[in-house]
Amino acid sequence: MQDMHDHIEGAIAELVRARKFLDRIRVSQIRNAEQRDLLKATALSWFRTHRIPLSSALSIEVLAAVDAPYRVILNATDRSSVKGTYVSALNQAKDVLVEARNDVLAAAPTARTGDAPPAFGPLAMDPQMQAILARRWEECTRCLQGGAPLAATVMMGGLLEALFVSRANKLSDKVVLFRSKAAPIDAKTKKHLDLRQWTLAPYIDVGHDLGWISRSAKDVAAILRDYRNYIHPEKERAHGVTLSVDDAAMLWEVTKRLCKELLAMKGVT
Repeated sequence: MQDMHDHIEGAIAELVRARKFLDRIRVSQIRNAEQRDLLKATALSWFRTHRIPLSSALSIEVLAAVDAPYRVILNATDRSSVKGTYVSALNQAKDVLVEARNDVLAAAPTARTGDAPPAFGPLAMDPQMQAILARRWEECTRCLQGGAPLAATVMMGGLLEALFVSRANKLSDKVVLFRSKAAPIDAKTKKHLDLRQWTLAPYIDVGHDLGWISRSAKDVAAILRDYRNYIHPEKERAHGVTLSVDDAAMLWEVTKRLCKELLAMKGVT
């Protein structure tokens, strides 16, 4: 029940953040690939994260009414669509969800669970490593609460990379990592990169290939990876993109979902 409450509030919050994101864009047509990816992530989050849990609380008619504008957003991101298309779809989806919120609240208690660190035991047997991962999780939340979106995003990327490394370390035979078609290759030697040289990007690709994370999780993880790279001032200046607290909050939802999938220990063991 609580989960349904969290999902509808989360979906509404994502729509609000996406609208604020659009309000900062001063062009009439969204051509920038990274801007389109962020809008695509909002729609994917509905279909892959929120819709299934809410399907037991919302009627078929309401679900269809919510699906429609999210599909408009997804379709719009496949090309350079006008900003107004996104604005209209976001507003429509928000209006339907706000209208339906009473139905969800009637079925769910109002107490919230917060962002307490999960149990990292499935990935890390060492208590010291579990404590490190928990501290990193808590630092992500503190950065968000403290209004430091770039620092929060960098910490999210570091946390995810640590979880992917822990997941890889659980393999009794590391060869399976290099058999993946997504395993990174050294451009000069044409051989696989040593695991110690892997970054978040190949871990995301290989993790999906091995079944650790879903396709939709891979898609939104790539967006987090790209935004994490704004730690480099020149990249931020060249792209003209500044992370806001709202942006980081949406990326935190992405991070939590990825953590959940990795902790489920799906795929090759």
